[in-house]
Amino acid sequence: MEQKKSTSSVNINDLKVIWRIISKNWYIPLLITPIFYIIGYFYVYKLTNVYQASVELLKTNDTYYKDNLITDNGFNSAQSYVDNSNEIRIVKSFDLMKETIFKLKRRLEISYFLVGRVRTTEQFTGIPFSIITNAINPDLKEAILGFKILDYDRYEIKYFKNGIEETKVGKFNIDFIDIDFNISISRGASFTRNTINELKNLEYQVIVHDMNSLVYSFQQALNVQNPDYTNVLILTIDDIIPERAVLILDTLSKVYINKSLDSRFEINERTINYIDKQLEEVSTSLKEIEDTMQNYKQRKAILDLDWEKNDFFAKLSGYDSEKSSLKLKIEAINDLEKYIIEDKDPQFLPPNVFIVDKDPFLTSSVSELYNAQIKLNLSFGFSKESNPNIIDVKQNIKRLKQNILVYLNNTRNATYKIMENINGEVAKYISEIKNMPQKQQDMLNIQRKVVVNEGLYNFLLERRANTKISKASIVSEIKIIDSPRDLGAISPDKPKIISSYVTAGLILSIIIVLVRALFFTTIQSVEELKEKTFLPVIGDLPFQKDVSNTGFVVEDKPTSFIAEGFRTLRTNLQYVFLNSNKKVILFTSNAPGEGKTFTTINIGAILAKGGKKVIMLELDLHKPRIQKALEMNADEGISTYIMGNSKIEDIVKPTIIKNLYAILSGPIPPNPSELVLSERLKDIINFSKANYDFVLVDTPPAGMLSDASYLMQYSDINIFVLNTKYANKGVLNLFHKLVKDNSIKDVYLVLNGIKRRKNKYYYSKYGYGYGYGYGYGYGYGSYGTKS
Repeated sequence: MEQKKSTSSVNINDLKVIWRIISKNWYIPLLITPIFYIIGYFYVYKLTNVYQASVELLKTNDTYYKDNLITDNGFNSAQSYVDNSNEIRIVKSFDLMKETIFKLKRRLEISYFLVGRVRTTEQFTGIPFSIITNAINPDLKEAILGFKILDYDRYEIKYFKNGIEETKVGKFNIDFIDIDFNISISRGASFTRNTINELKNLEYQVIVHDMNSLVYSFQQALNVQNPDYTNVLILTIDDIIPERAVLILDTLSKVYINKSLDSRFEINERTINYIDKQLEEVSTSLKEIEDTMQNYKQRKAILDLDWEKNDFFAKLSGYDSEKSSLKLKIEAINDLEKYIIEDKDPQFLPPNVFIVDKDPFLTSSVSELYNAQIKLNLSFGFSKESNPNIIDVKQNIKRLKQNILVYLNNTRNATYKIMENINGEVAKYISEIKNMPQKQQDMLNIQRKVVVNEGLYNFLLERRANTKISKASIVSEIKIIDSPRDLGAISPDKPKIISSYVTAGLILSIIIVLVRALFFTTIQSVEELKEKTFLPVIGDLPFQKDVSNTGFVVEDKPTSFIAEGFRTLRTNLQYVFLNSNKKVILFTSNAPGEGKTFTTINIGAILAKGGKKVIMLELDLHKPRIQKALEMNADEGISTYIMGNSKIEDIVKPTIIKNLYAILSGPIPPNPSELVLSERLKDIINFSKANYDFVLVDTPPAGMLSDASYLMQYSDINIFVLNTKYANKGVLNLFHKLVKDNSIKDVYLVLNGIKRRKNKYYYSKYGYGYGYGYGYGYGYGSYGTKS
């Protein structure tokens, strides 16, 4: 049962401590937190919002026209190699961003700022003027140029050059040319004669950017993400102006898409050029054959021939057509082999040569080589040759070339053998034709050549048409699936920042409260004092105004709070003196102004009024206060006695209180602490003890001088007076250390200056009306008891 009570008591005490801390410091968070909120609000107000724009791209393999030369021969039939890490490097490359920024040079080269009272904000639209720079001093790039509209026709530019401010005045819509500028400034749509007065009051700032620096800044602001297991690229740009971020992403997407088409169009053009060359050769050959046949007819006067061997002609024409196709195949193989072997340009892209046979291996291998070359060609635009990705692609191309060359050689040899077989069949039929008349043989040969070349010509025309159609079907593998758009502000998180400031204010408030509670909070009640010390508390003296400054408050205001407090203190002392011969009481404090002298005087008075013979020793020889409080003459006293200039009977002086006497300090000596060490001081102590019931010793503050500690050897009881204005944990620790270090016994504490609110009604109701405090007027102010 006792344990429960103890636990409950501890909890109540803890709550009391918490309540005291709150009641003494409640105003601190109420003051600091709003201040931090205001600071945070103005801080975020001056911050510039950063917005994010986003666009989503998808890499596909769409081809709208399927029946064309490219797909027929497999160069694009296989899906393009998707290396998303490489695509990310391409999109984030400096060159791609550079092309994008230079396309937007007129929009991005110059930044416009509106100067406000609190902050300066960048403007991307709505500026009443526009600047076009033809040339500018490089030292002025990225420098702040002040701009002000003077009137409808003129403007003013200010800037610093070599530490000196320059001012230039120019006219709108007229080129401004001097040693630093070649610019043209024109009015915008919002710049009219009706708005000129308003615009004249505004101040602007202009920054002309270095384009490479601008490219680098936006390259750093660009972020590219590739969600797992997708061919989607998410491009984002963070910028303080959302419209500019959207514009850059839109242009960047278009540049990237166009880059992916360049190589395909180049291949298509080379293929058409190749076919045109073949057509030119076949056309020349066909014309020569037709001229030969016409000349032969005219020379031989041939109008028509009765062909006897139509079967021979048809078969020979078929063999000739087959031979032409095989020759074309060999020529295509030779051209491809030549491209591969010569390899003069490491970024070469072969023309899209056509393979007549649908050879699966050759189709697949050439398609793979084509895609590898496309990838290499794109990579060279954004990476160096030392890049690991480029090295891997080159090794793959080298392997493919070796395999294709071996296969081309084997295919060519096989084709030659087929041609040898066809030639044998042709020779057989030719030998049979020789039995025909000579004119028929000659015309047969000529007409056979015409048919073969016409067939080849028509074949090439068909292929050329297909290639032209395929050009229209070439589309980018990159598709925009989510157009560029503004995602809104992403930073700063203003509510979070303000919350951080408020939190910081609360934390600082708590720290201040804790520091005050631990180191600076003064003790205001006896309960607090008892919780913080192991020394016994013998009494407390209330704070009360409007009491006499003579020092004898127990005489002047016998019914006051403070007089009652002294009577209680006398009662408590009597319990200490009970059944003992203790009579020497020493009074000290931590610092001046805590009330030790006032306590000494009034305890002496209350004891004397109780019939005891009391003497007070004014041993604060540094700053004696008893003589001032009692308005007594101190021409003689302790100092003159120790110096041998007075007798002890001569320095004892009565006060206005019966049975209360005082031995004052006498003239203040130059070495007060040394006089305290004098042996003659013992005579004064012994004399007082022998002739009086109580000896009250007023000493200097123990927290400042060692006199009090030394004099405690003569005392029976030591009273430390604390004042609620100054009493804190540090003061108590000093007393504790003093007591332990000097092994002082019989130490008691008195707490002075306590505010007692509960008794105000009682005293006012019954006419006592002395308020709550007292003033002592001893040169220390009027708060609390002063020494």
